[in-house]
Amino acid sequence: MHCSLVLSPISTRHPRNISAERRTIHLATQSAMEEVQNPANDVGEVPYSDKENGPLLRRHQVAMESKRVRLLPVFELLLPTVAICILLWIEDWQYTGTFYSYVKSNQASMQIVVQIVSHLLAMLQVSSTCALLNLSTRFRSLHRSTPLQDLSLWIALSTARIDRNLPTFHLAMDLTFVAATLIPGTLWAGALSPMFVLKSQELGDQLLPAFTDRTKANWDSQFQLRDLGPQVWNINDDCTVINDARGLVPSCPVPTLQGLLLLSGGSATTLNRNHSKLDVPSWKYIGRSFGVGSSVGHSNDNIIDDRVLYYSYTEFGYITNISCIKNSTSDFNFQLIEYVNDIITASDYQKTYHPELPFNDYLPPRQAVLAKYYVEGYLPNSIIGAPELYPVISWNPEYENITAWAALVNDNRNIIAVAAGTNVYQELNQTQCEVFFTPTAFTVTVDRLQQSISVQAQPSIEAKDIEPTGHLQANVVHSINLLSKMSPSLYVSVLGETLSRNVERMQKQKPHLNQTEAVTSAVAESFTAMMDDILVAYGASQISHAQDVTFSATRGITEAMQIGQPLYRYLVFALNCLMILLVGFEAIRTRGWHLLTKFNYLDLKSVVIASSAGGDGIAMAVWNEHRSHGTEWVGDPCDSIACAMRVEWDMHNTLADTETVAIVKARDCGVVQARERKGKGWGKPIKLVGLDSNSEVLRHPKSK
Repeated sequence: MHCSLVLSPISTRHPRNISAERRTIHLATQSAMEEVQNPANDVGEVPYSDKENGPLLRRHQVAMESKRVRLLPVFELLLPTVAICILLWIEDWQYTGTFYSYVKSNQASMQIVVQIVSHLLAMLQVSSTCALLNLSTRFRSLHRSTPLQDLSLWIALSTARIDRNLPTFHLAMDLTFVAATLIPGTLWAGALSPMFVLKSQELGDQLLPAFTDRTKANWDSQFQLRDLGPQVWNINDDCTVINDARGLVPSCPVPTLQGLLLLSGGSATTLNRNHSKLDVPSWKYIGRSFGVGSSVGHSNDNIIDDRVLYYSYTEFGYITNISCIKNSTSDFNFQLIEYVNDIITASDYQKTYHPELPFNDYLPPRQAVLAKYYVEGYLPNSIIGAPELYPVISWNPEYENITAWAALVNDNRNIIAVAAGTNVYQELNQTQCEVFFTPTAFTVTVDRLQQSISVQAQPSIEAKDIEPTGHLQANVVHSINLLSKMSPSLYVSVLGETLSRNVERMQKQKPHLNQTEAVTSAVAESFTAMMDDILVAYGASQISHAQDVTFSATRGITEAMQIGQPLYRYLVFALNCLMILLVGFEAIRTRGWHLLTKFNYLDLKSVVIASSAGGDGIAMAVWNEHRSHGTEWVGDPCDSIACAMRVEWDMHNTLADTETVAIVKARDCGVVQARERKGKGWGKPIKLVGLDSNSEVLRHPKSK
């Protein structure tokens, strides 16, 4: 079916210019034209009335669309364009001050603000797109006819709504467009949402321990060489301890930390080893400490605030390397010196020491068995005539559950020798280790959230010795030696248990090692772990006890706030540029929508007035077509006959005139088309459209 509504403005000044196609309409209205050219009264009435349909002709001005409306798509893109330019300008800005604090504490309120602003900007972009569609489709309708189903699609697109009465293809286009209008708001929300990011910045100086002559009384007074020989005297009288909420900080690591040191040595061989910082248990090391990072938890500087998540600095220290072997010729061993076997009855004990208590002569006797040993011998760096020698006790010589070691600093060598009894700890016997300290630069990274410390050696940085005299290194070895003398036991050996537990860990993690390799490797790692912790304890003591410090530049990772994610900013920018290009293209193509009339199919008033101005011609055309198909028009929005009707707004040759008469003529389907094929030409004028707010409606004086 093909039905046409042709909206034909007919010139009131130059009727001879009307085309032959419009000649019928011109002839039908000629008398009215003459009256318009020679008005008979002051009010400009047109004394014309169609004999059949009544007063049909109205005189009005065809008003052109204002520049404000034609430039509306451009105006609506101004604010989004300015907003995205500002976002790109502040792309690298990161806020750590008052604004950061406010957003951090009012995140819910900020999200509400973001949603409001993002929807406002997206609304402007969508409105600009809809206005562009409206202007372009209105401009198109001036030059070609349009099916009413296309007009319905234009209305749906121009208002960004879903019209479920559209045909399938048109409905799919409508759904796609409406779904696409949701994208700008989503992108703007991502471009405007506050994000908490990590910002690297200089924080100041970190306090580090220093070992100077001024504070030797604190770090170098416990172990003293006397009698002009290598004999070391352990002087514990000057040792002090700070025990507060932060942790336990002794000036002498041994004996105060002996239990913690042994625990550390027993778990030294652990995959991904995480172990507590002995002086501040709330902090932990990830991997080896290498004896540095002692200031963490103790320094009272003000460079660290709540926004700092991580910070790092360079600290100089020592890499402790220990190499262990099985020395079958080791001279360091146990010598039994006394065996005590006392038997006493319970009644005799009570009579002697507690005569006031009742006693029973029939109680069995009690036996006390005690073995006394000397652990003695020469180490490879010992001076002849000065062997290592100290006593050790055990519950029963039949079991010899004893272990001991000696550590000696002499002749520029640091040697540790281990001796064990013939029973449980036999595998540890005759193990001998040598210790090497290598000055090294380290990067210490502190994670304040996890309260963890990671240490990484930096061979590329030139190292310096934090204590060039070697006394600090010697004190570490002497502390290991003193640890053995302060950990005696009867049933089991705590020293033996420490080393044996680590041997078991080594065998489980590296089952390919033989027994000797597992023992020597595990013992080396146990002593390494304990020496690292001793160095950390000395460093903490220098900060907390002696206040002997140096400084290192610190760089931190601070939590900051930035506006939006870069990806969404770029997507919004690309979308906005695309919209600007579309608006510019259409403006150039249509010469700024030049000569576009005010009639807008979105304005219900104009549509209703125009549709009712010409009588029932259109309705009769639709009714006749339905009658030819044996159906009736029932007001169905999906009526295929009505949808197929085409409309055209024709402004040919009349745009220069200020006064025109607009007439709609219909070529209906069926009857009218049949007449046309028989040469009867066009039907009579039936409808007036195109009225706008500036139109002047003129009715015949005789019309009611």
